Amino acid sequence: MKLDLVSGSLSDLGPGRIAVSSTVAREQGVGAGSRLNARMGRDRDFTQYTVVGVYQDNPIARDALGARTEVQQNSFKPGSVQRILVRTDSGAISKSTEDRLRTAVGNSPLLEVKDREELVHEAAGTLGDLLTLMYGLLAIGAVISALGIVNTLAMSVSERTREIGVLRAIGMDRTGIRRMIRLESVTVAAFGTLLGLAGGLFGAWTVGAPANGAMAQYSLALPWGTLLLVCLVSLTIGAVAAAVPARRAAALSPLEAVAET
Repeated sequence: MKLDLVSGSLSDLGPGRIAVSSTVAREQGVGAGSRLNARMGRDRDFTQYTVVGVYQDNPIARDALGARTEVQQNSFKPGSVQRILVRTDSGAISKSTEDRLRTAVGNSPLLEVKDREELVHEAAGTLGDLLTLMYGLLAIGAVISALGIVNTLAMSVSERTREIGVLRAIGMDRTGIRRMIRLESVTVAAFGTLLGLAGGLFGAWTVGAPANGAMAQYSLALPWGTLLLVCLVSLTIGAVAAAVPARRAAALSPLEAVAET
């Protein structure tokens, strides 16, 4: 685990000495060299600790770091260790490395060996599940929008029967009619996509603006690849949704269409 220190040094950790996150330091008004009353683990009494370092907020280190011996002494199960962070030379965990780690702790069946990606996924927790749910709702919305486009174009073709008949009579072939209906469908899909993206980006910026000032590590990162994929999929759905109405419009007889009242 790599921590970005704001002040102090982690090498000074020891009995009675701790390091805290920048959020805790700001809320408690302390810095490197300050004294802080805190409770550790199952200990119900407050103890005065010396703050030897302040680090930027980290989801793994969380609020505070202490010496291993002192943490074990005051843990909920004294003498036990719940988590050990190991840094490998390659940054990845191979099968041999996992076997060596398991052997080092007695091949306990309760041991879980996780790499960085798995730790990030664990830290994401409910947020990751919520994101998956949002993608599911997006897929359902895409299906509903496709059905809406099909219904709208079908009504449009029915109402513009004479117009289509006149276009056929003055020389537009069936391919031109199909192309016209497809362009209308793609235009509707593109307009809806742009409105949705604009509203979504504005909403993300509005919601994230307060966090930008409260969390030093927060930044609004736009997934350009995903946004581009959404645009392409939306346009494709628009083109596919126009297939049936375009075929129906192209199949109209020019004479019958013009004669229809």
